[in-house]
Amino acid sequence: MLILPWVALMAACGSGSFDTEDIEENTATAETPKNTHKGPMGDVVFKDTVFVFGDVKDGESVQHTYTFKNTGVAPISIANVVAQCGCTTPEYTHEVVAPGEIGKVTATFNSSNRGGPGGILNEKSITVTFENSKTAEVVLKFKANVIAPAGSVSEEEMMGGDEHGH
Repeated sequence: MLILPWVALMAACGSGSFDTEDIEENTATAETPKNTHKGPMGDVVFKDTVFVFGDVKDGESVQHTYTFKNTGVAPISIANVVAQCGCTTPEYTHEVVAPGEIGKVTATFNSSNRGGPGGILNEKSITVTFENSKTAEVVLKFKANVIAPAGSVSEEEMMGGDEHGH
């Protein structure tokens, strides 16, 4: 009869259950990105990580939503989202994303003073950091060719920026 309790204990240890505590106990840091927490982990797969807006009129705001799926076995969450510059505003899923569920990161690009008469190519990025995910960080990118009316001078040109809007 000693075998029965041992079998029950082994079955309980392999149950694969998880909760928010698994995310809270994630030990990954910038210095040591490997999570040493032994619990289950999620993972992310984005539908797309690069988007091309094409031609955009100077002053127009354009938006794209990047979607991802948690393909892992544990819940994940977005820890941080950082836009490359102030012309881009990110919005994102703040709730925990369960396995099999979808999350979103939306980039809104304000093209004001970022164009020129022939068009200036703007290449921007958003860095998304995840908690409790095998993929700790993903960089999302977009491009927009911002066209201003003839005779106008963009903020980038006045500030001495390059043709990429940096």
